[in-house]
Amino acid sequence: MDPLIFFYALVNGVLQGCIYGGIALGLSLIFGVLRVINFAHGSFLMVAMYASYTLWSAFGVHPYLTALVTMPLLYGLGYFTQSAVITPLFRRESTLVVEPLGALLLTTGVYLVMDNLVLMGYGPDVRSVTVEFASGTFDMAGLPVSVPRFVGFAAALLVAAALWWGLKHTDVGRQIRATAQNRDAAAMSGVNVYRVYSQTFGLGAAVLGLFGALLVPFLSITPTVGLMFGVKSFLVVVLGGIGSIPGSIVGGLLLGVFESFMSQFVTATSAAMFSFLIFIVVLLFRPNGLMGSRR
Repeated sequence: MDPLIFFYALVNGVLQGCIYGGIALGLSLIFGVLRVINFAHGSFLMVAMYASYTLWSAFGVHPYLTALVTMPLLYGLGYFTQSAVITPLFRRESTLVVEPLGALLLTTGVYLVMDNLVLMGYGPDVRSVTVEFASGTFDMAGLPVSVPRFVGFAAALLVAAALWWGLKHTDVGRQIRATAQNRDAAAMSGVNVYRVYSQTFGLGAAVLGLFGALLVPFLSITPTVGLMFGVKSFLVVVLGGIGSIPGSIVGGLLLGVFESFMSQFVTATSAAMFSFLIFIVVLLFRPNGLMGSRR
C-alpha cells in the first residue's frame, strides 16, 4: 500500500473510530449499570439529529450551538424513558434479574415508536444541514483532515475524560459505580437505585444529544440513520468491555481503523460487514472485551 494512502486511511480511521466510541459511551454506561441492552440507543441519536436540524432550519441556530438544547432535551427523554417505561418492569422483578428479557423487548418497542413517530412527522426524505465548514479541511503532516470530523474526535475524548472523572470524583458518580457493582448493597447503603437508573439513562442519552448536534454538519439525516449507529455502538461496547469508559474509545478506534483500511480493498458496505469478523475474533480470545473485567 502506498504510504500516503496508508496514513490517510489511518487518520480517517482514528477520527471515525473516536466518533464511534463517543456515541457508544452512553450505551456503555447504561449497559454497565442497568445490565440492559438499549436497542433504542440509535433512535435517541436520530432524535437529537432531527432536533438539531429543526433548530437550524427553523431558527438559523448554528448546529454546534443546538447542543445547548439537544443535550438537556435528550437527558429528559432518557430520564423519562427509564422512569416511566423500564423502572416499572424492574420493580416487578423483585430479584432484579441481570439483563431481563422484558427490558430488552421494551427498548425495542421504544426504538420502533420513536423511529415511526419521526417518520410520521418528518417523512422519509433525506435532510441535511448546510454550513460553510462542513467540507472544510486543514493540513496535518501533508494530509487533509476534515474539520467537523476532527471536532467529533476531540469531543469524544473530552466527553470520555469528563465521564471518567465524574464517575470517580462526584457523589452521583460514586452512586452509579456502587449500583453497577452491587445493586442490593447500594440500596442497603441508602442509594436510591431507581433514581440512579434514571440518572444513568438520562446521562447516556445526553451524550447522544451532544453527538447528534456534532454529526449533522456532515451526515445526512433520515428516520433510519440511528440504526447503523446503534449496531456499531453495540459492537464498540462489547469490543472495549461493558461498562468501561476507556474501553468505548479503544473499541471505537479498533472498529474505525479496521473499517478504514478494509475500505481501501473492498466497498464501504463490505468493510462494515467485515467489522463483524473482528468482533467475533476479539470475543473468542477476550470474552469480556479488550478492557473489560470479570464480574
